Amino acid sequence: MNLSTKAKLKRDHILKAAIEFILEKDFNDLTLEAVAKQAGISKGGLLYHFPNKEALLAGLTQQIFEEFINLFKEKANQDPIEKGKWSRALVELSKWDLEHNSKLNIGVLSQSLLDHDTSKAIDTTYQYVQDKIEEDVINPVTATIIRLAIDGLYYSELLNVAPIEKELREKVLNELLNMTK
Repeated sequence: MNLSTKAKLKRDHILKAAIEFILEKDFNDLTLEAVAKQAGISKGGLLYHFPNKEALLAGLTQQIFEEFINLFKEKANQDPIEKGKWSRALVELSKWDLEHNSKLNIGVLSQSLLDHDTSKAIDTTYQYVQDKIEEDVINPVTATIIRLAIDGLYYSELLNVAPIEKELREKVLNELLNMTK
C-alpha cells in the first residue's frame, strides 16, 4: 500500500469518525479533539489531514455529497425504464438516506458553516442532481417538485420543524415515486 493510499484511508477513517460523532452526539459539539478521540488517533494525526475545523467540515461535505452523487448515478443507471429514472433515483436514494441517519443533512449542515468560496465549489455537486432531473423524460416541473419535496423532508427533519411520522413519510415518498411514471 503506497503512502497516498494509506493517507486516503486515514482521511476516510477520520471523516467516518466525524460522521459517527455527529450522529451519536450533536453537530454543535463537534471539535477536532472530539473527532480525534472518536477516530482513536492523536489530535496531531488529525491535524495532519485536516489542519482546522473548516478543512474537516469541507472534507465532510465533499465526501457526503460525492457519495450521494455516485449512488444517485448508480441507481439511475440500474433503472431499466428511461422515463423518470433520475427522479426515481433521487426519491429512492433519499428514502434510504432518511431511514439511515440522514447523512445528507450532515453534509448540508457542514456546507452551511463553510466560507462562500468553499461552499460554492461543493454546491456544484447538488446542481448535478437538479440538471439530471430536468433532463429526465418526465415534465421538468414535476421533477423539480419532486426534488423540492425531498428537500422539504430533509429540512423538516434537520431543523425539527414539524417532522412527519415515518408512516406518512413513506406514503409521501411512494407518491413521489408515482409521479415519476
